[in-house]
Amino acid sequence: MSGSKPELEQGLDQLLQGDKAAVQRILDEATDESFAAAVRLGVQKGRVQLKRRKRSRLTLQMAAAAACALVLLTACIRVSPAFAELMREIPGLNGVVELIQGDSTLTSAMNHEFIQPVNKSVSKNGYTLKVDGIMADQQRIVIFYTAEGPEISKDASGTEYKIADGNGSPLEAMIGSNYYSIGKTETQPDTANSIHDMIDIMLVDGVPVPSEIQFSLKLGGEWHEVDITVDRSRFEQLREDITLNKSIDIGGQKFIIEKALVTPLQASVTIRKVPDSRMRANHFIQLALVDEKGRRWETKGGFGMLDDDTTTLTFQSNYFEKPQHLRLVADGLLLSPKGQKFVINTETGETLETPDDRIQLTSVKATTSGIKLSIEAKRLSKPEQGYGYWLLNYKATFHDATGEEFMLKEGDGIQSSSRGDVDGSGGTYEAYYTIPDKPYKQPLTFELYQYPGYVEQPVNVAIK
Repeated sequence: MSGSKPELEQGLDQLLQGDKAAVQRILDEATDESFAAAVRLGVQKGRVQLKRRKRSRLTLQMAAAAACALVLLTACIRVSPAFAELMREIPGLNGVVELIQGDSTLTSAMNHEFIQPVNKSVSKNGYTLKVDGIMADQQRIVIFYTAEGPEISKDASGTEYKIADGNGSPLEAMIGSNYYSIGKTETQPDTANSIHDMIDIMLVDGVPVPSEIQFSLKLGGEWHEVDITVDRSRFEQLREDITLNKSIDIGGQKFIIEKALVTPLQASVTIRKVPDSRMRANHFIQLALVDEKGRRWETKGGFGMLDDDTTTLTFQSNYFEKPQHLRLVADGLLLSPKGQKFVINTETGETLETPDDRIQLTSVKATTSGIKLSIEAKRLSKPEQGYGYWLLNYKATFHDATGEEFMLKEGDGIQSSSRGDVDGSGGTYEAYYTIPDKPYKQPLTFELYQYPGYVEQPVNVAIK
């Protein structure tokens, strides 16, 4: 590192003052704008990838969160020469700070210098893809990158990417992205923009972290690829394996909590469901890991459906906090009876049979891809709100009045919208499905897969 210690400290102080001024400007100028998100889910050859793309604008609350993250991280620069060196090695680190705000795991990892500089780029026809750095452990990989090019921010929501190992094989993982525009470049203020993004990769249980990752992004109609070397020696010993094999019973549903794994970027708990032919377990209510100080690490979802044998649930990580004790807690379980029918007439739009009058067919619309159905679950109580329901299972079959069998259109049945209780009438969840455009003999009969229903029963299991 060049420069004397006083010069470095002076430079860091100036950087800190600049950061504080930038945060204050955000807080002063932020307006209460809306937050929009789109979720796409693809299932291909037995591999599930969740690709989340969110275009976001700063609300006052988001600006405050960004301020907290920025203050927290810049405070570390004062006391950590290693972190200061990272700031020099990774020019895009300030953008990384903005991207991880709100993610307590990544913030904690950043504070412990758990980031690998990459600083590799590729340029074609006026477009540039640059990988600033990565975070990686045995369960999760996060890639931080910047993309630049003509009017790039206008098309960012539709940006395509591919993630593969060093041999070009796609990773078995859930993959999400969250981008935001970082403004126009100085050299082309009228025609060029940049986006700063993170690719969040959560590996399927048992899939090893590759030593090399091929990251490709489509810019200007062409693929830009950067090969990323992963230094596995930085995290191979950083893990805590916990064998449990503890049984719990919630509302008559039996589960075996088999094991837990805590690494710097993720905690996971593997749970096996004892089969039940009568009831389907859908979600745990308010599931989290809690330590002896009352700190909570919320679940982020997981791999597999809770009712289908074994599920690996993922959580924010507490690895760097080193809790002495850890417990798995929940307020209860969302569950519903199996084998319930949902009978509708798509010509008249009527709901003819449903196990719960809160579940209704709300619209039928002919499209170029088939007949689009909207099914609504309304009057949801507080414990039932905030969860996705697979009202109809993926690729579910259904029958018309003659008994002929049909199948939902592939790729549909995973789009949904929800809203909380705004007028005292309860929350609402609506799912959208597409069926083939056929001359059906009405009515059509479906089997409901998941739908609202719950039991409140506290869960409190010692993990360690």
